[in-house]
Amino acid sequence: MMLPLSDLIAALKRRWRLELFVLMTVLALVAIWTASSPKTYVATSSLLFDEPSVDPVQGTQTAAQDGVSALLSTQSDVIHSIAVGSEVVRSLQLATPDVLARWQAVTGGNGDVNAWYGGQLLSNLVVAPGKSSRVLALYYSSTDAQFAALMANAFAAAYLNTRLKLRTDPARTYSRWFQERTREVRENLQQAQARLTAFKRKTGIVGTGTTDAEVARLGGLSSQLTSAEASAAALNARASGNAAASPDVQSSTVVQGLRAQIASKAAQVSQMSTNLGPNHPDLIAVKAELGELRSKLASEIGNSTQSVRVASSAATSTEAEMREKLNAQRRRMLSLSTDNAQLDVLQRDVDTAQAAYDAVAARLQTMRLQSVAPDTNVRQLDSATPPLLPSSPNVPLRLLLGAMLGALLAVGVGLGLELWRPRVRTADGIAGITGLPVLAAVDLSGSRASAFLAETA
Repeated sequence: MMLPLSDLIAALKRRWRLELFVLMTVLALVAIWTASSPKTYVATSSLLFDEPSVDPVQGTQTAAQDGVSALLSTQSDVIHSIAVGSEVVRSLQLATPDVLARWQAVTGGNGDVNAWYGGQLLSNLVVAPGKSSRVLALYYSSTDAQFAALMANAFAAAYLNTRLKLRTDPARTYSRWFQERTREVRENLQQAQARLTAFKRKTGIVGTGTTDAEVARLGGLSSQLTSAEASAAALNARASGNAAASPDVQSSTVVQGLRAQIASKAAQVSQMSTNLGPNHPDLIAVKAELGELRSKLASEIGNSTQSVRVASSAATSTEAEMREKLNAQRRRMLSLSTDNAQLDVLQRDVDTAQAAYDAVAARLQTMRLQSVAPDTNVRQLDSATPPLLPSSPNVPLRLLLGAMLGALLAVGVGLGLELWRPRVRTADGIAGITGLPVLAAVDLSGSRASAFLAETA
């Protein structure tokens, strides 16, 4: 027989105590099951991968890094590596005698206990990247809330230490390599400087001022040669012609004085010749004096002429000497030009060696700084704290499911009893049984009949 819905609802209301008992029984069973189930706690720590705009060692702008998902995926693999697990075991000193005994029993003492136990710890670690962010979340599960938080923070710290080693260890290796290269390029620089110094000492070149001085000396010698040539040409012209009639001889004060004396004596002889006879002693004496003066004049003119010839010869010698000096200076300039070319080659060798030394020394300094850099671009964003509630079993979820199951079971028990022993509880139920409409409904609540009907129901 199909009971009306109103009778079913009334039956559920009538048996509410039974249904509540069923519900509470189910919840109690769920609570007992939850309490007896092993609890698992999950502690969470997080890492932030930032991008510094300026490199702390080199002081240069850093380029934006592409592929965030690839970066986080790679770092997740690093966190799950045995190296990080071993670092956790070493940092927390987890290789206790009990762990060593288990390691001996399982591996027979082969391998590294830190790596073995670190691998076991990694089985409870889950690393999950954030969506569209540079954050990695580390989830560590354990039956002990304190241990779960300790492990989550330990793995974060071990990863930071491992990442720092991955950055600084290659820098230390390159630092040693660059130190050897620095020694080599320093020796090359010293050898190049030694060759340059030896060449300067050999040639006497001390700088660009040497060439300038030699050029100035060449110009001075050229000017002196020109002057010597002009002087020699003039003196040679005088010496090769009538030297006695040369201006140098005629302008001599001695010659001019003797000419004046001769003119005076000649006038005196001419005057005395008109008054005295040719054999007069005074006239003879004056004529003798005139002859003596003329002899002196001839001798002085000869001496002056010889001086002109000597001066001409000296001027010619001076010209030849200056020409030889000029030619020697020209040869020195040619040799100096060759030496300067060789000097430029040696100087370029020194400059190249110096540039190589500066570059290697700067790179060595950079590697040394990177090998002792105290930080990376990763920060621990959140530290794990002991969780208050276990992640497994999920108490709220189990209680919710238990309540739903208890409610369904309570309703099922109520409906089952009603179907097993159906009762007429509403006017619709009477109409359904008799097939006749209900004319009136009498409310017996609070009467003796109501209590009797309740007992019989």
